[in-house]
Amino acid sequence: MMVSIFNTTILVCLFLTMFFGGRHLKSGVSGSRIVVVPTKVTVEITNRLTNRYLAVHCKDKNNDLGVHQIGVGQTYSFSFTPNFVFPSTLYFCDFTWLEGFHYFDIYVQHRDQYCNKFKCSWDIVATGPCKTSDPSRNCFSWNKHAVAKRLLVQQNNNTLPV
Repeated sequence: MMVSIFNTTILVCLFLTMFFGGRHLKSGVSGSRIVVVPTKVTVEITNRLTNRYLAVHCKDKNNDLGVHQIGVGQTYSFSFTPNFVFPSTLYFCDFTWLEGFHYFDIYVQHRDQYCNKFKCSWDIVATGPCKTSDPSRNCFSWNKHAVAKRLLVQQNNNTLPV
């Protein structure tokens, strides 16, 4: 009986510590944060194209965030809580402007985790998205199959008789 009360007390203390005793712990290795309870992440997408509006359409497997038009230098953002138990959250976006249509996985949980203080900032340039984290900037290529898909659509979308 005494052991069961002790075990129950330990479990209750752990539960209370997890949910009410601070939201994160410092890691001794690199100073990065280890998340104890699920925390919202915000993705910020900034249009860095030269003199072009940018249409952004982001979604994950359950949520379509709709199409948003971003002016030059303006930012669109959205927030979500990554999957805490099975880290598999993925958000992907289509980026469209006058001279381009591209696709990119804007948030991949195993790549981005909780970013920089729970904010993932991206600059969109014509050559690809760049993840920004003061003072660094890491640029990526557009997803390849979107380029191939666009070419396939263009080839198969000819409705004019030859």
